[in-house]
Amino acid sequence: MIHEAKASEEQVTRHQISVVVERRLVEGSRWETEHSEVVGVISGRDSTDEEFEVKRIHGDNNSAQYLWSGFFLELFQDDAESYYFNLRGDEPKVFVICRRDDEDGLKPFLVTLSYDEASSYMEVEDDVFSVPIPQDVYEWVERYVVNNYEPQPLKKRKRIKWVEEAGRRD
Repeated sequence: MIHEAKASEEQVTRHQISVVVERRLVEGSRWETEHSEVVGVISGRDSTDEEFEVKRIHGDNNSAQYLWSGFFLELFQDDAESYYFNLRGDEPKVFVICRRDDEDGLKPFLVTLSYDEASSYMEVEDDVFSVPIPQDVYEWVERYVVNNYEPQPLKKRKRIKWVEEAGRRD
């Protein structure tokens, strides 16, 4: 019975998550009238519902917050080392990758826990935001890393003695 629970726990590699985007009016700027940024993520229940939905959750005259739902964090064996280093950092993060849209402003399209994946999107100039990881997501990815990743010991490189290899000439 205990082994069955552990096996099913290891197989959960998707976790539903929603993204909170804030849009603020910018006054006194010649270049920008509005500023958008990801301000957080909200962990959701496990579900297979992949419908994206956007709804306004807060607003006043100068700013508004929108909840983008329908995202999933997915864990992959290839990225286990990246998850490990994310968890070991001073402030573990969830990375939200967004694109700018003339109509909607900042539009999230991917949520990940992998440093490597986030940095690859930075290289192609997508907007990447890092926000604190919710506690339940931290615990979920920690279980995955413990069960699926073993850190490799650092190997000290052996110095090559160039003079001896080339044949010493005096």
